[in-house]
Amino acid sequence: MKTSIEPLVDSQPVDPAALPIEWAEWAEEPGQKVTIDDAGRILGVLHVIVVGRAEGWLEGLWVQPSARGRGVGRRLVQEAEDLLRGYGVGTVRTAIPSRDYTALAVAEHTGFSRCTEANVLVTEIAAGPIDIAYDAHVRPAERPEEAAILTLVAASPLLGAWRGLVPLGWRFRQVRSELLRGLINDGRVFRSGESVEGVAVFAVHGPAAVIFFLEGPRGHHEALFGAVAEHARGAGASGIALFTPEPGPPSGIRANFTPHAWCPDGLVIVEKSLSVARRGEKPVKRR
Repeated sequence: MKTSIEPLVDSQPVDPAALPIEWAEWAEEPGQKVTIDDAGRILGVLHVIVVGRAEGWLEGLWVQPSARGRGVGRRLVQEAEDLLRGYGVGTVRTAIPSRDYTALAVAEHTGFSRCTEANVLVTEIAAGPIDIAYDAHVRPAERPEEAAILTLVAASPLLGAWRGLVPLGWRFRQVRSELLRGLINDGRVFRSGESVEGVAVFAVHGPAAVIFFLEGPRGHHEALFGAVAEHARGAGASGIALFTPEPGPPSGIRANFTPHAWCPDGLVIVEKSLSVARRGEKPVKRR
């Protein structure tokens, strides 16, 4: 078996069941593709992405059905971890649909442990006027508000439920000031309140707007959601996807949400520390 590593041109997997169809559209960072083949026949593929200062992400693990049971999946994960170590990554994560018991077992057997859970809900943007309460004072965030927004996000029960992680695309990573600053500069943060009382972090990717983080008083949820919907519709989007730690949307939002078809029972985010030797390896003795 031969291993090759090449730039990940897009995030489309060999098998569409390995990732949802819009994964490539929602991707926020470039990555690399690890492939194992035997005499030119692909046996397995795994995507590898660096998402933070010392954070890595794996996605799209696929093994040829006839090659299963030969250790291809484990070898892909090991090759990916070695690649991430070379970039100084100390923690690697991945998201697995709650129903995918096989993938969860592979993750467990390769040293990953459950970190947190998330749900992905989708809805269409309703036709007609979008009601945004004027007294919610919703508008795009500005750079001078960065510290106040970071304070609100850091104290959020939503962030607590996700153990300090937030998604961008389908990939979860730690909240950092430089990340938030870039999102504000890109116009991807709406804030509410006379002071900063609520916040929505989002992106418009093709036909969908994706809300990665929505927090604030209940009365502001609908206003923030409406502002994102209005902005998204103006950009040509027709639907909204919302990441949430709960099975349903935040209170106060009036929309007909359904679970995302790829993860109808939600996602399990698992993580592993790369600061220790791989299973079966002896630690290096230092003098």
